Amino acid sequence: MHRLLLLVLGLTSQLAFTTSATANDEVDEYTVELYELYCTACHAVAASGAPQAFTSDWQDRLDKGMDTLVNNSITGIGNMPAMGTCGECAAEDMEDLIRYMAQEK
Repeated sequence: MHRLLLLVLGLTSQLAFTTSATANDEVDEYTVELYELYCTACHAVAASGAPQAFTSDWQDRLDKGMDTLVNNSITGIGNMPAMGTCGECAAEDMEDLIRYMAQEK
């Protein structure tokens, strides 16, 4: 019984550390997974015309405000389909994805 309790506590604490974003722009694993599944086809391919992730391509867009960017990602804009084809994404996920891609690395 004690081993099971320790295992559950250990897994719970590990999950808490891996899913919380911090002030230094770290993102949770779920956001990274969504990015890899739904965003890389365009935002990691320069020929797509989409703003490239982790570059200064995002600065002018960020100047328009996060609400505008989230709304555009939800409704679609230009060649980007609504929700970027991410049927499981919520508005909060779209904001997290934008913040993640807008980081310069």
